[in-house]
Amino acid sequence: MPTTTSGFFLQCASRGTLELVLPAADTPFGVEHHRREEASGPWRHVATFASGLGPVEAVSLIQSNFGDPGHLEAVARIGDRLAAFWCAPSSEPSWSEPRFFAEGAAGDPALIQGCFGGKGNFELVVPHARGGIAHYHRDNDTAELGWRGPVIFGEGLGRFEAVAMIQRMAGAPHGPNAPGDLEVVARVGDRLVMFRRSPGSGAAWHGPEEVVSGVRGTPALFRSTIGGPGTLELFSPLARVGLARWSRDDGARFRGPTVFATDLGRCEAVSVIESWPLGRIELAVRADGRIVHATRDGAVWSQRAIGNTSPSPADVPSPATLPPPATTTNRPPAATPSRPPAATTSRPPPSMSSPPPAPLPTGASPRLRAGPHRAGFRRIGALSLSADACYPDTWPFQGALYRCPARSAALLYYPASADGEEAPLSPGGPFPVIAIAHERRLATSAATAGSPAGLAQDYRQLAGVMAHLARWGFVVVAPDLSWLTPDDAPLRRAAVLRDALTHLRAGSRGPLLADFARVGLLGHGLGAQAALALALDAACPFDVRALALLAPAGAPERALSIDALAPRPALVVRGTADPIAAAVPAALYDRARAPKHLVTLPGANHFGYTTSLGLAEPLDGHAGLPRREQQAIAMGYLAAFFNGYLRDARGDLDALSGKASLEGLEAREIPVSAEVPDGAAGS
Repeated sequence: MPTTTSGFFLQCASRGTLELVLPAADTPFGVEHHRREEASGPWRHVATFASGLGPVEAVSLIQSNFGDPGHLEAVARIGDRLAAFWCAPSSEPSWSEPRFFAEGAAGDPALIQGCFGGKGNFELVVPHARGGIAHYHRDNDTAELGWRGPVIFGEGLGRFEAVAMIQRMAGAPHGPNAPGDLEVVARVGDRLVMFRRSPGSGAAWHGPEEVVSGVRGTPALFRSTIGGPGTLELFSPLARVGLARWSRDDGARFRGPTVFATDLGRCEAVSVIESWPLGRIELAVRADGRIVHATRDGAVWSQRAIGNTSPSPADVPSPATLPPPATTTNRPPAATPSRPPAATTSRPPPSMSSPPPAPLPTGASPRLRAGPHRAGFRRIGALSLSADACYPDTWPFQGALYRCPARSAALLYYPASADGEEAPLSPGGPFPVIAIAHERRLATSAATAGSPAGLAQDYRQLAGVMAHLARWGFVVVAPDLSWLTPDDAPLRRAAVLRDALTHLRAGSRGPLLADFARVGLLGHGLGAQAALALALDAACPFDVRALALLAPAGAPERALSIDALAPRPALVVRGTADPIAAAVPAALYDRARAPKHLVTLPGANHFGYTTSLGLAEPLDGHAGLPRREQQAIAMGYLAAFFNGYLRDARGDLDALSGKASLEGLEAREIPVSAEVPDGAAGS
């Protein structure tokens, strides 16, 4: 039976073997062909083809109805050209020479054999370099087997990055003997949209239909064959980490997402099959420079590594439902805080620290330990603003007029029993609550491909940090501050931060989620001024117990009187390659009174902490610390600080003072200073 679902992974219909192709990571490049013959057997490399053509960017694989058994057929993109290859699925396959047939390709291609024509045409879609999607087909009823096209569609949406395609079973939805529709899902930025094409020569493509957002990489589209046409299922890498699955029946909206495989980190591509004879869903996933084979039996996923791929240097980690691989730290000893934590719980969480182990070899990157919960999240789209947060009308700044919105937005993360949007709340609440004030960036700031360019998305900047804190048992809310100018900071920003906490407390689920007697604040850049201002506000209706300042920025002489924060604790995190917050962190730490902690990240810049949008500010410095490691180290210390002072995890207080190491952060030298009420300090 010819393959009617695109991807780089399939089950050979005649042999039952699992077949997978992927671009080779090293010279002489080409395409690697891997196979698994038995369900419990290993994957093995059986061939490399297309060597010497230069780096292969992407490849799609099908089994056709040519030959007996059917040939394996592949289309690879080399630069902007497409080339077709084939081989018989023998035990030692020998792939053909390339047959180039198209130019102008700019993304991952999707190949199937459909049921148009007597033999069944090959159908291929690929993002086009000039925008839109190019559709080619190969007429398999002719002797020359020539490719025809392209037909361009979807060009009004600009440049696409990836596509996936299926053809519905014959008879759906045009009658018992009619070919099924072609269905394409395509990614533009962080959105997936769908197009359809009815049977018949010259039929037009219809769409786009908005499907989902918050994704990246190459998706997979799949329609079950069990019991008829089945449910349409969509799998995609998430913009943060892991994968998500959506499903829908004909005529309905997509349901989901179900988030899974977050332990794989950042995923680049996914391909899906329904294997036989057990009817299991099986995936091949490209993630963090490796290939993983995942199988689902019921609700349980199992994973097996296949091999390595070349890393994607442009990829930047995003908000995570699990944290990315982290660096590790050795810290010199410092004083132990003698001040008791502000609040305790009846069931303290497990400590994140351990006795100082033997140093790991330089460059070791074990994963940062995750907390005992999952990370659920919710979007808040109708945040009311108080009078002291709003501009009276318009506010001029640097030639532009600013105006407050009628309603603002916020992002909420919370401890959950599963990952994903609106996931069920984890038992054990209410949990301590942390409000985050994000950094303000310039309109000329850059973002990685697929990230929203609009500043109004900036409350998502630290979503990875938020998810990590949620896993350690905190409810975390970050309101949108992008509509505020920096000149009247920090008071209006502090008011918006307070409004977000008020909104959360007033909600019907607020008391179940958050313990408002244990509140912490976190500010990044100019947002640090807002967090400090709210912590010092005597009229604040919330009991702020701990303050963390991440790369605090602004004019040092305008910094608020942080010394008034005592006896509440403060944490300051700074980077040595941060020109935006060059002097402020040290000034704030010097002025603060004990208990206080200062963490210095060698080589860290200012915007490297942003996990969701992958921001790059033109005024920022060049980081000497990989972005993934910068984020992981900051996550570790932030979670330890709030865990120690809001949840009575004494081991984490030791780690913040250098008497113990955070698990997974042993191999790097990270200077830590601490001063406690006794007056002792370490650095």
